[in-house]
Amino acid sequence: MSAETVAAGIEQAVKAYIRACNDGDAETIAACFCSDAVHYFPTGPKWSGASTIGANFSKRVRELGHFWTVDMVLVDAYRRAAALEWTQFAKNGRVLRGVDCFIFKAGSFRIQEIRAYGTAPIQADLERQELRDFDYVGRGYPMTRPA
Repeated sequence: MSAETVAAGIEQAVKAYIRACNDGDAETIAACFCSDAVHYFPTGPKWSGASTIGANFSKRVRELGHFWTVDMVLVDAYRRAAALEWTQFAKNGRVLRGVDCFIFKAGSFRIQEIRAYGTAPIQADLERQELRDFDYVGRGYPMTRPA
């Protein structure tokens, strides 16, 4: 497979994963991962296993109204890795921006590992969790949850 084909497949897999998360479908989310995948977070314990990851994201969507946008995807086809810049919207109005680092299983487009990073430590008193002085509007980033 050419590097261009691998890069396109990885980007497509990242976008399919975010669609599955937004749909809150635990089985479809789990299908994006290797069975032994791990998802790391800066403020909580890791989630291990595709079914656990799927169930936990499904629960977040149902209970917290989380919704993510794909703001930018950068792919390294040779390392089978990607970085996703995202915006997360919650039903309580909170906005969080961040980046996920993805590692894909060799020879597949299934996610082996995700390391999630928010823009800064979550501050409960701030409604918008994003970079200060960054021109989100001017650069075309979503400012409200898409319909």
